Amino acid sequence: MEVAGKLMVSAFGPSLGIKTFTPHAKPQHISSTMALKGRVFHLLQFTVSNPLAAALLYGLLALYAGSAAALDFSNSKWIWIDNSENVPAGAIGDFRYDLTPPAGQIASSAEILIAADNNYTLFVNGEYIGSGNNWEQGQAYCVTLDPECNVFAVEVHNRIQSPAALISAIQVTYTDTTTETIVTDSTWRANGPTPGFQAPGYSDAGWLSAVVLGNANSPPWITPSTPPTSGSSLTISNSYWIWTNEVTSPTSNAPAGHRAFRKTINLPIGQLASTGTIVIDADNAYTLYINGNLIGSSGDWEVAQRWTFTLDSPTDNIVIAVDATNTIPSPAGLIAAIALDVESCYCSTYDTYITDSSWKYSLTVPPGFQQPFYNDADWPNAFVEGTYGVQPWGTPPIVNA
Repeated sequence: MEVAGKLMVSAFGPSLGIKTFTPHAKPQHISSTMALKGRVFHLLQFTVSNPLAAALLYGLLALYAGSAAALDFSNSKWIWIDNSENVPAGAIGDFRYDLTPPAGQIASSAEILIAADNNYTLFVNGEYIGSGNNWEQGQAYCVTLDPECNVFAVEVHNRIQSPAALISAIQVTYTDTTTETIVTDSTWRANGPTPGFQAPGYSDAGWLSAVVLGNANSPPWITPSTPPTSGSSLTISNSYWIWTNEVTSPTSNAPAGHRAFRKTINLPIGQLASTGTIVIDADNAYTLYINGNLIGSSGDWEVAQRWTFTLDSPTDNIVIAVDATNTIPSPAGLIAAIALDVESCYCSTYDTYITDSSWKYSLTVPPGFQQPFYNDADWPNAFVEGTYGVQPWGTPPIVNA
């Protein structure tokens, strides 16, 4: 509760699974940091397995989230590694931005808005954050930052001979609740394909400044649209069709049978999700599970379905599991987009995830594969067949399940 501008927190007993806390104590489990009027409180250390404790923390996060201004591309520039107007197919550009907070400031979190022509892969401090393939549609991510030094790194692939570029806006929040907005411009560093470039310790001293190609709405580009803010507008236009290594292209025939797919989403510390939306389609059929719970199924690949779901309790670990079936030897594929309603101390976002090579598969459907605790460490990564719109699937319409 908030009284006269001060935050009042009731500390409940052990029956709620909430442990005694001390301001500024080092977290031992999952900690949530909330800044109010320049002071940082490590409010609660809690046991996620206790639904009531998690629900209490989630409510607190939701109460204080959303204070930052809406982020957009209005001040961002399209950038590339050089001023080429006709970039060869398959060309790769690597980009880095090193953030060092101003003296006396401590970085807490960042909201990232990003798009690229054509494909991007985003890393923060060496960790994979997300990917996308539609330069007309921006995607948003909320990440927890290191207090002192942070590296935003992006790899961009140009699919066909054409212009290529990256655009992004990043709102950094400090522990005193002040914010700083970073945009793509000539302060970013750029280079060709560079193994390990995303690592925080990598030295980009020999890289050149990124080349500014134009403002957000400069031809041949338009300002990318911002991500959906509700499940009703979620699409699979940024997603990839995936399958197992039994195919080599979207038109090659896969054996008939069931195949298992899994995607584990680990939200940064301090972020929780309790609801979300998924749009999914499979050739020929699928059965969908989220955190072990059956969500639904379909046997009509010509229509994608939109499902909404509520998790058993707010959590930072979400597992998407799919039993996908190819009924006869023929092309086979799975495509999906997931949006999570994510709350944290500083970000209140609608985080999106897509089917891509980070998904894992099994040529069998093991018992219990849909459970969050199932160990898929030995499963290989999915084979990417193509982007949404590729033949033989085209652009299936989406219906509410």
